[in-house]
Amino acid sequence: MGRGAVGPPSRYSRRVVANVDRLRQAKGLTVGELLTRAGMTKSYYQSRAGFSLPYNTNDIEALAAALGVSPEELANPAAAPRIEMRVPAGPIAERVRRLIASHGSRESDLLAVLDGIDPALAESARALLAATTNTVVLDEEVLRAVTEWADVPAEYLTDYTDETVTDRTEAELELREAMREAGASSIQFRALGEMSPDALRAIARSLRGRPPAT
Repeated sequence: MGRGAVGPPSRYSRRVVANVDRLRQAKGLTVGELLTRAGMTKSYYQSRAGFSLPYNTNDIEALAAALGVSPEELANPAAAPRIEMRVPAGPIAERVRRLIASHGSRESDLLAVLDGIDPALAESARALLAATTNTVVLDEEVLRAVTEWADVPAEYLTDYTDETVTDRTEAELELREAMREAGASSIQFRALGEMSPDALRAIARSLRGRPPAT
């Protein structure tokens, strides 16, 4: 039986995950290309990148080989500096609000969770949601923390131009919202496997056509 991550992810864990993505982007690899080289499935990778389960030493070695670096460089927090990225404030804030709404939560709920992890993450998220400029500079870590809380792929916020990730994630959110409206319990979307966005939307439409659960 597999084990889940113990407690919230540590700063070290978040740095290792960020370092994998930093090195992947520096090598010009897509997530799919990295997984092919490392011999990992998408669901396996997402459970680690989303902090449901930790990377093990075999994972570190496989990813390091795929990225052409040493395992020590990949796993060393000093090799994973703060990754700042300039993002369009309006679209990213809108996505964050969509994630909050999909949980039936409020902005204050998300900010309280982030504050419990690292007050700097909460402050960064607060600045994003209140931004009046066209763009903002964020530590990528705050975007990863938001997607972890929302149970969606990190790429929905960090690689926001990826149309495939966006389509899949927004279909999942439609299903989540339809389930909530129907009075159903939430689910872990990784359990849906490789179901297509069209199939997810079809389920959402079906749920919305039923009377609410009593």
